[in-house]
Amino acid sequence: MRSVPLLLVALIVPVVAPAQDWKTLTVIEDGFRSNYPGDPTVQNVSYETEFRLSLPGHLYRAADALGRYSTTVVDYRDVERLHNERSAKCRAAEGANQQDGDTCQNDFVMEVAGAMDHAIARYLMREGVKVTQYGTYFLDLVSGRQAQITNPDRSRTYVAVHQHGGRLYIQEATVPAGMPEPLLFLQSLAWINAEGKAIRYRTLYTEGYADWRFPQPAAPPHTLRDLDTSYEQPPKPPPRSR
Repeated sequence: MRSVPLLLVALIVPVVAPAQDWKTLTVIEDGFRSNYPGDPTVQNVSYETEFRLSLPGHLYRAADALGRYSTTVVDYRDVERLHNERSAKCRAAEGANQQDGDTCQNDFVMEVAGAMDHAIARYLMREGVKVTQYGTYFLDLVSGRQAQITNPDRSRTYVAVHQHGGRLYIQEATVPAGMPEPLLFLQSLAWINAEGKAIRYRTLYTEGYADWRFPQPAAPPHTLRDLDTSYEQPPKPPPRSR
């Protein structure tokens, strides 16, 4: 048997391209941090709610050879005012002669309470997809919805939706068929305060129910963590009024 020249062996060894470095992005303005492959692009977006309000938001998007990743942050903090104005305008115009009790109703509470379901429904209703997992979910005890979907081209989409601090968060990743779940992205989402510290609640955090308002009169019990050092500390007490 003839021996294969060493040079030829070297030539036929496949060259593997190095994976793109992942980075942690912290966005105090939008109250979150997350991992992305490289620096994500940031785009201003307009988001249509269930009750046809147009709300401002930001779309953070990145991709590598293994998938596409995005975080959409929608600002719901002004929806109470917008619904109050819409309802008042309807009453001033004597909508339907005020014969119908629902004509000028204020949908603020339902808007906020149903925001996560409205967002996740857009994925569940896509044509040709197969939903393989859907259910309630929480991250650092912030309640949410989670779905896993197989697309018509056999790629897989993973999406988690949350509400926190008057904002709606949509964390989405799509990977080719046969690739593992993109946990480096999905599990990196964290809620942060104005100092960049991560917030973890001690009880389940939800928005839009009972007498919920933004801003909340008092923050629910929670701890703060520096995720870069894994140091946990109690929240600072509010400054004393003089």
